[in-house]
Order: sequence, then structure tokens, then C-alpha cells
Amino acid sequence: MSGLIPQTFIDDLLGKVDIVQVIEQRVPMKKQGREFSACCPFHNEKTPSFTVSPQKQFYHCFGCGAHGSAISFLMEYENLSFVESIESLAENIGLDVPREAGSSPEHKVDNQPIFDALKDAAEFFQRRLKKHPIAIEYLKKRGLSGEIARDFILGYAPESWDELISALAKKHPQSMLLKAGLISQNEQGRRYDKFRDRVMFPILNHRGQICAFGGRIIGNDEPKYLNSPETPVFNKSNTLYGLYEARKAVTRLDHFIIVEGYMDVVALAQAGIKNSVATLGTATTPDHLRLLLRGGVNELVFCFDGDRAGKKAAWRAVTQALGVIRDGHALKFLFLPDADDPDSYVRREGVSAFRQAVANAVPLSQYLITTLKRKHNTATMEGRASLNLEAEKLLQGLNAQLLRSQLEAALAQLTHIKKPVTHTRAQAIPRHQTIQMTPMRLAIAALLQHPELVANLQPQTLNTLKSLPGGELLAALQKIISANSELKSGQLVERFRKSEYTDAIDQLVMWQPPSAEEAIWPTLFEDSIQQLLQQCTQQRLSELLHHSESSELSAEEKLELKSLLTRKG
Repeated sequence: MSGLIPQTFIDDLLGKVDIVQVIEQRVPMKKQGREFSACCPFHNEKTPSFTVSPQKQFYHCFGCGAHGSAISFLMEYENLSFVESIESLAENIGLDVPREAGSSPEHKVDNQPIFDALKDAAEFFQRRLKKHPIAIEYLKKRGLSGEIARDFILGYAPESWDELISALAKKHPQSMLLKAGLISQNEQGRRYDKFRDRVMFPILNHRGQICAFGGRIIGNDEPKYLNSPETPVFNKSNTLYGLYEARKAVTRLDHFIIVEGYMDVVALAQAGIKNSVATLGTATTPDHLRLLLRGGVNELVFCFDGDRAGKKAAWRAVTQALGVIRDGHALKFLFLPDADDPDSYVRREGVSAFRQAVANAVPLSQYLITTLKRKHNTATMEGRASLNLEAEKLLQGLNAQLLRSQLEAALAQLTHIKKPVTHTRAQAIPRHQTIQMTPMRLAIAALLQHPELVANLQPQTLNTLKSLPGGELLAALQKIISANSELKSGQLVERFRKSEYTDAIDQLVMWQPPSAEEAIWPTLFEDSIQQLLQQCTQQRLSELLHHSESSELSAEEKLELKSLLTRKG
């Protein structure tokens, strides 16, 4: 359950983090009694059904069933991984995330020498830019100022086979430069500067560290654009050019513009449009989309050339996005006129015209249906059937259930093929009505939601109940809570993440009794324990009676049977 991060640290982190503050920074909430409420950020609703409990350090939506700790919230709201959520929470309160001793070797690798080499290379490229009039003139012709060149750390790689190697030789061995992707090696073993006669665009990771470079040739040589190879610190499938700069420049981002090249990003920033990013010579991936749909960003606008290649790239983005987006996200597509890129369009038409074009971009739903209609002949039954089959495959992975139901309705109208009703997450039955409560489940629910009740569970009683279905989970909860009496519901849920008990925990932590009053829980817990003890008594009584029918009971068993019958009578 703890993975490479110590469980004690996760417990301490959740104990120090206030889930109300974490969520309120992203979702407007109102205080209602001891809890806070809001319209759920995970499905569309007009009446608030999303509640956050400071006492339990837990959130729960009665409409769609979303629930969990501060870690779970960041994972779902900002598309973070489990580890990334922990790192984000820890960073906000000034904590370093420790790692367990004996963790896998990949986490012990020190990549700082690579980052140091890349940083020194960037400084070298910056110095060379200042001494190269042709490179400076090229940037000026593209409308870039010295300030924007500084902000994006632009530089110039000289037309030399070994000038970078020589400049960094005292601080970085060639083996490190090779590992960082700054130099290449041919079949004969000769090493040389990878980037030559190129304007250099440093690529920053989410921490603002230079992790790679992109180079744009100044002359007419090929390739026109050249990126760093993948290295221990750079993976183009989960890195976006300009993302760090955009988040730093804009306090509250609500949408991103995805363009095709790093020059487009820099040129738009020069024009005052500082929320654009670019992929790095690869198609848009699900990881790219998850990186963008964080921190309250709910809209992405893909800006492509209007040619065949641009439309092909747009369709790839659609297929990748369907498995990532949720209800509340909006993806749009802007196709520029032929021979235009964002830079040329802005310079000719102006910033206001470009912003208006972005605002009028085609929604994903419209683009998807239009493209399917273009690919299939809807005038024939065969064509409509073919369209329907492709649409079904596309929508299988769509998690945005409200959007999916609308798309299915539109496609049914187009193809004249009726679809079964899709139950959206927003229409889901509240979880407390979907589970049949038993005394054991009630006892577990009580401990999950009110860990302090563990004081009412005696060790002897627990030993008696262990043999019953669910007894092992009850015992596990008792052991965890007894070891740390300060744990709250959110921390307990995290203790059982991805365990064999996850599904049961998820349902029971949200169950609510008919009376919503908190004062009823001690009584419910005590009653459930008494019922379980009676169940154990009846079970043991039945065992002894059954045994007496086939063989003679021992003296101890006879005394036990007599005691049980007396207790029952």
C-alpha cells in the first residue's frame, strides 16, 4: 500500500494538510454546519451534492459517488498520479518526500549531473547568441524581442563540430554530455556537437529545470527542427514545450492553446498570448492531455494547419482525448488558413482576431461527428452502419458520461440506429443505497468514519469476531487505529488503497445511516458489536449441538454447551 513512500509519511502529510484548503483553492465552497458543500467538480449539477468534512478529512459527492482524501482529490481533479499528488501536497507545506530504504534502483539514480550539463549548455548557447548577428537578425525578423528571448532562454548553437564539447570540457565529461543528449557519436566512435547552426529553445520540465533542447536551423539544411533524443530526464511523450513558462506567466489558467512548434509558442507569447504549448515532434498523447488538464484548466484548443496533415493530427488528438476527458472538459479545434501558422496569422490579422478565432474554435463533439460523416456515406444504410460501428469503438473509452450520452443521441439520429440508455455518473444512485448493510459492515463503517470508537472494542471481543466474514478487515482497522489514534477517515482510506479491501472500504466509508445525526454512531457501533457477538454465540452453539449428535462431547465442551444454552435462555 505504501510503495516507495513510507506509510508513516503519508499519514503525517494527510494529518498536516487541510483538505478544505486544498479543495477550496480549486472549487468555490460554502460552509454548512460542520461541513462544506459545493457543486461537484466531477460531474455537471445545479444543486450542490459535493461535501467536504474537515473532521474526517474526506470529501464525498452524493450525486456521482466521487470520494476520498486530499490525495484522491488531486489525482482526479488535476490528473496527477498517486506519487505526484503526494509530492504536490508536500511541496505546498514545505516538506520533502522521503523514500523507503531498499526501493528500486531507478529511484536511486542521481540525475543532477545531467541537469547541470544541460543548464551550462543553455548558458553557452545564450552567450553565443549575443555574438552571432545572423541569429539575432533571424529572431528579429520573426518579431521576437530581447525580453522574450531572455524569458524563454533562447540561444544559438554555433556551426561547429566540437565548440560545445570544448566549452564544457572542464566541468562535464563527454560521457555525461552524451547521456544528456548534447552530443552524438558515430559508428567510428567519434563524438561531436549534436546541435549546429541552430536557434536553440531550452525545454523545461514541471520544476523549471532544463531537460532537453529543440533547435531550429537558420539556413536551408535539414532537418528544419531537431529535438534532443530521449534521455533519463526527457521523454517527449510526457513533456510539452512552454508549459512551465505558461503556468508561471498566467496566475489562473483556464485554457491552453496547443500549437505545432516551439517558434509558435514563443511568437504567441511575444504577442501577449502566454497560454500556448507545443508537443515535441510527436502526436498528442494521453500524458500530454493529463499534464494540461490540471489546476482548474478545463478547456484545450488545438491549433493546426488547415491542410491534410493538420486534420490528420487533429483526428489523432480526438482519439487520444476520449479516454482522458471527463464531463466539464472542453476540447476545441482551430484550423488556420493554408500557409498560415499562429505567428503569421497574428502578425497579419492581429491578436484580437486570433483570440476571436480561438473562441470560435470547433468543439470536439461537432468535429467528431463532422469527420465521421465525411468518412462514411450516410445516404446508404451500409454507410450509416459503418459509421455507427466506428463511433461505437471510439466512444467505448469515453469516460465523460454526460457527453457520451449526448453524442450517442446525436449519432442515433444521424444513423437511425437507436442506442441503449447510458446511465451517467451524475445519475448514479447514492452509494449508501447500493450496499446491503450487515452488523459487520456497520461496525467497519463506524470505525472508518469515527476512528475514536475503537476504544469501545475490547481485544477479547475482537478475537471472538475474527472468525466471522469481514472479521479480518475489522481487526486490521483496529490494529491501525490503535497504533495511531489521531488518524482520520481520509488517512484510513489511503492505508487501504489498492488492497484486497479497497472496494469494501470505498463503499463503507460513504455509507450514511437513516438518521444523519453524528451522535447516533456510538449506539450503532455498540449494537452491531452485540449482534456480532450473538452471531458468534449462535454459530458456536450450532457447532456443539451438531457435534453432539455424532459423537460424545468432551467435559470442556459439555460445560461450554451448558453455558451457551444458559446464556441464550
